[in-house]
This record gives sequence, C-alpha cells and structure tokens, in this order.
Amino acid sequence: MPFDPRDASTSIALDRSARRGLTLIELLLTIAVLGILAAALIPQLTSDLPERLDAAAQVVAADLDYTRALAVAHNSTYQVVFQPAQNRYFLRHSGANSLLNALPRSPFRQNSDAPDQQTTRLADLPLPEPGVRLVGAVVMQGGGQAAGNVEFTPLGGTTTKYETVVWLACGQGGSQRYISVHINPITGLSEIGPLQGALPPAVAAIQF
Repeated sequence: MPFDPRDASTSIALDRSARRGLTLIELLLTIAVLGILAAALIPQLTSDLPERLDAAAQVVAADLDYTRALAVAHNSTYQVVFQPAQNRYFLRHSGANSLLNALPRSPFRQNSDAPDQQTTRLADLPLPEPGVRLVGAVVMQGGGQAAGNVEFTPLGGTTTKYETVVWLACGQGGSQRYISVHINPITGLSEIGPLQGALPPAVAAIQF
C-alpha cells in the first residue's frame, strides 16, 4: 500500500493533541502524589515521632502546593479550610466562577466527599499510633492570629500579606513534638520548619 504523507501528519497532530490534554492533569496530580508517597513510604512499624511528623508535614505541604497549582491553572482562587477539632482540612474552590466548584478528579478524594470538596483526615494517614494532630493554622500578623483557611490567588500567592503557618503535633506529655509548614504570602510556596519540643508562646496562647 503506498505511503500517504497525510496519514503521518494526522498521526503527529493526534499525538500532540493527546500530550496537551494530559498536561494539566499531570500538573495537578503529580504534586499530590509526591506528598502521599512521602507518607506511605515511611515504615509502618516506626516509633519515631520526628519521622511521623515529617511525613505528615510532607502531605500537608503537597496539598497546599496542589491547591496553589489549581488556582494558577484555572485563573481563580482556591482555599484550604482547616478544622483542628476534627483533625482534618479540606480543599475547595472559592472564586466567582461556579463552573470551577467541582474539583478535578483525584485519587486522593474521599468517597464521602462532595464534588466540590477534597478532604484530608490526618488520622487516616498510613502512620502508626500515636497519630499526628492538626493543632491549627496561624496568620503571622502581630503576635499571630488563628486562621480558618488559607486562600491562593491566580498569581500563586495568598490573599493575606502575612505568612501563614500550619502547626502539627504528635505524642503526649513530655514526649510531645511539633512541626510547622510555612506558606509564603508572595509566592504561595510551602516550606517545612524544624522539629520543636513546644509551640511558640504566642501560638500556644491562641484558641483554635
């Protein structure tokens, strides 16, 4: 059968179209996958509090970066809402375009989640007891104020000009340890802080 150059052109065009279609999905899911794998790869029988806290902080940072990526990719605002009393947080669209309220498909959505919400329960992370707890989020304005959420803009930053810090805890009594996840207000990027034996006094005084 004679070679028809149009067949090759069509094949190349379809291949390029497929690559373009996968780009957004890959961008949004890769960040979340890396964070979940960071926790899943920690040995299940470990009794090391620092490793548990670091694994949970990696998941939180990945979820924050995923939310930021959604905001940039869709040119809208997205929030992570913190619920310390329930030891969880959830992602949602907060912009004006209601067509974006339904979140993209993700393997990390809970079956019980509504289409417009993606929940992360720290108690469900693949870590041994004692589990990691969400202490709360703080906006570093003045001495620090409790933050119910952090919102990302289409430019990647947050809607507050102050740093937001998410605090996690693990252990009881004298063995209790803490770790923080810092969100830069300009870039929106997350950075995990060092392990600490106690909360800063200003943070400990906040009622979450």
